[in-house]
Amino acid sequence: MSIDTNSVGRAQHSEPIFTLYGRIAADFLGKFTVPKTSLHFSLVIDDAYNGITVIDGQPTYGNLGLRNALRIRTNIYANSLPTDVIVKIPLDPPSDMSRQTFALELVKRAQNFASYVSPYSVPAKVFGSRMRPGEYNSSSYLAALLKSVMGYVPDVKVAGYQAPGWENPMPLHFFKGEALR
Repeated sequence: MSIDTNSVGRAQHSEPIFTLYGRIAADFLGKFTVPKTSLHFSLVIDDAYNGITVIDGQPTYGNLGLRNALRIRTNIYANSLPTDVIVKIPLDPPSDMSRQTFALELVKRAQNFASYVSPYSVPAKVFGSRMRPGEYNSSSYLAALLKSVMGYVPDVKVAGYQAPGWENPMPLHFFKGEALR
C-alpha cells in the first residue's frame, strides 16, 4: 500500500499547534474576583503524531500530606481538553525554534519543575488583580514555563478578565529539575 505524500491527511496539522486555553479560575470563586473575573490558563499542545498534551500549574491539597498542601505543582495530562473555556489564544514558538523543538522543551521544562516547593498564594488583597512580589500562583507558573523556553512572557490580555500572577512569573530556577528543599 503506498501513501500519497501530497494528500490532505498528510499535510493536515503535521506540526504541533500551541494554544492557551483560559477558563474561570477556581470555578465559582473566580467569578467573584475584583475588579474583573480571574482566568486560569492551560497550555494545549496539539500534535497529530503525539496527541494532545495539556500543561498548567495547580495548587496541591492534603492528598500528599500537610507538608505539601497548597504548593504549586506541574499538572500534565494527555488527550483530554480543558472544559468551560472562555478564550483560546494561539501561541507561536520563538522565531529561532521549530515547533517540534518548542513542544519538546515545554514538556521537558514542565517535567523538570520543582513541584511542591513554592507555596501557592492568592492575589494581593485576597481578590486582587496582581500578586505580591515573591508570591506565586498557577498563572505565575505558566508564565514562567513559557518564559523559560521563549525568553519572554507572551501577552494574555482578555477584555473583561484578569490573570493575576501572569505579571509575576516564578523564578526560572524552579524549572531546572533541581529540588530546592
